[in-house]
Parts: sequence; structure tokens; C-alpha cells
Amino acid sequence: ENMRIRLTSERQLIANEVHDSLAQGLTYMRMRMSLLRDAVRSGDELRAHKLVSDVDETLGNSQRRLRELITYFRTRMDPRGLVHALDEIAARFLDRAGIALTFVNRIPDLCLPAEREIEVFHVVQEALANISRHANAYSATLLLERDGDDYVIVIEDDGVGLPGPAGDDPDHAGHYGIAIMNERARRLGGTIALTPNADRGARLVLRFPLHLPADEQPL
Repeated sequence: ENMRIRLTSERQLIANEVHDSLAQGLTYMRMRMSLLRDAVRSGDELRAHKLVSDVDETLGNSQRRLRELITYFRTRMDPRGLVHALDEIAARFLDRAGIALTFVNRIPDLCLPAEREIEVFHVVQEALANISRHANAYSATLLLERDGDDYVIVIEDDGVGLPGPAGDDPDHAGHYGIAIMNERARRLGGTIALTPNADRGARLVLRFPLHLPADEQPL
């Protein structure tokens, strides 16, 4: 019964990820294709060119997001736990992204249920992927600490900061990644806050309780 419940939960997670990252992009492209047909029929070449560019950009972003999802679902947690997994990420980040990542761990004995560790791991992974793709940063910091009854993970970089408002473009850079991180934070019983740094770069804070309420505990 536990295996059945875990399988159902995993299938729901995959469905949520596909909806947030791919289905919305496909819907956006379909809408643009309808407008593109109208522009072609009316001979509006300027508008047609703009719509083709929109579709092409969204298609590229959706393809990248699909590759990331495949990578995520193939990723296995370090069997030694979350702290070792984050150590491994930090050790390899400079080679992979060209950005020096400092990992500051103030909870060396951290021990979470496997389901929660995986959620935290993927939030960190997504945040660092956004830094490597968009931040144009030289260095970043990953901080793990405890604040009262909460665990807190802070990821900061010295890059170009946050993008402007997304407007009505559902494929705005980082939109899907942030949406998925928020969903993971909710499953942890926590929250995500993404803000600009005072001087340069951006700051992401994941905060979640040490223990889920009894009525939210996995069976």
C-alpha cells in the first residue's frame, strides 16, 4: 500500500512538472500560431515576423526545460544524504558553470526524511541552474542554517539581478523554474522568497518547518 501511494504521488509530481513547464508553453505557442495565421492572411509581414520569433523562442525554452526535467528525474540523491549532495554540487559548480560557489553549512547533523531531502535538493539545483543560465555572476553562496523551528536555505549571487516584470509572457525567463520551486516549497510546508540584493545580484530564501503538521505527514 505504501509503494502504491508513493507511486501515485510520484506520478502526480511528474504531471505537475510537465504542466508547469511544458503544457503552458504549448498553449502559448498555439495561441501565437492562430494570430500568425491571421497576420499571414492579412499580409501583415511585420506582425507575422514578430509572432514567428515568439513561437521560436518559446519552443527553444520548452525544449531546454524538457531536458532539465529529464535530468531532474534521472538524478539520484547522494545515498549519504542532503548535506553530502550539496557538498558535491558546490565542489563541481565552478567547473560546470564557471561560478565559484561557497557552501556554508551551519547544520552539519541535518537529517530529513528522504522525500523532503529530494524536494530541497531540487530547489537548490533549480536555483543554481538559474544562476548559471541568467545571472552572469562571478560567485555565489549557498547557506544552510536553522532559525527557530525552521530550516533556512539562502542562495545568493553577485550577478545582474532579477529580470524585469514578466508581463503576459508565460515563457518569461525563469518563470517555470520559479513556479516549480514554489510548488516544491509548498510540499515542504514552506515558502520561497526571491529578492534583489542591496548592491548586486539576487537572493533566494527557502524556509520550511523542521516537521510537517501531523495531518500533512506522508503515509
